[in-house]
Amino acid sequence: MDDIAEKVAGETVQAWPDLAAGTRTGRPKAWGALAGHGVTALRAELGRPVSDDERRRLWAALWRAAQQSGPS
Repeated sequence: MDDIAEKVAGETVQAWPDLAAGTRTGRPKAWGALAGHGVTALRAELGRPVSDDERRRLWAALWRAAQQSGPS
């Protein structure tokens, strides 16, 4: 599951760079929107609803990907 979460997180951050930047800078609602897009993408990837554990793993992967996607 972690590999899928990392893959989906990376793809989501690439698809929504403005939301990733907003997450890094603390822009209101950016994290929620990014997380929502990620969960939707993971659901599509798995072909079924996402469990609570899978959602949490995705959120952790998304947070890391968003933080790493910024300027060095």
